[in-house]
Amino acid sequence: FVENTYDEVLAKHMEINIPGEVVDTEGNVVGTHKGYMHYTVGKRRGFVVNGAHDPHFVLDIKPETNQIVVGTKEKLEESEFEVKQINLFKDLTEFDCMVKVRYRTTAVPCHVVINHGRAKVVLEEPVFGLAKGQIAAFYEEDKLIGGGVIC
Repeated sequence: FVENTYDEVLAKHMEINIPGEVVDTEGNVVGTHKGYMHYTVGKRRGFVVNGAHDPHFVLDIKPETNQIVVGTKEKLEESEFEVKQINLFKDLTEFDCMVKVRYRTTAVPCHVVINHGRAKVVLEEPVFGLAKGQIAAFYEEDKLIGGGVIC
């Protein structure tokens, strides 16, 4: 287990305080941040959005350009996503189940279709703050039937 904060662990191995641009979903520069490694999708503090009256949240992180993309909470809402590196404990290619996309969240009913090693997951109700690279865990009732990496 990591004994320190995420930022402290990263700072031991690389420079994390490289200021960059905060952009909106259209690509317009709307502010600044203290280094993209300080942020996760869904975070709403620690960056400046010039002229904003409503709270803004991190929607995406672009390490290659040192930018974070921000928008209102509604823009964090996702109704479908894809999963790679799928590992199932049953031989299934299309199924209905429950999916959890964040620790300590409620599982959401979904429909899953697997094709060429990737799964399309369609949710019955949207979730907020879906993050690429995180795990989607599939359940039948209270039994884990598999999972994969959100992409």
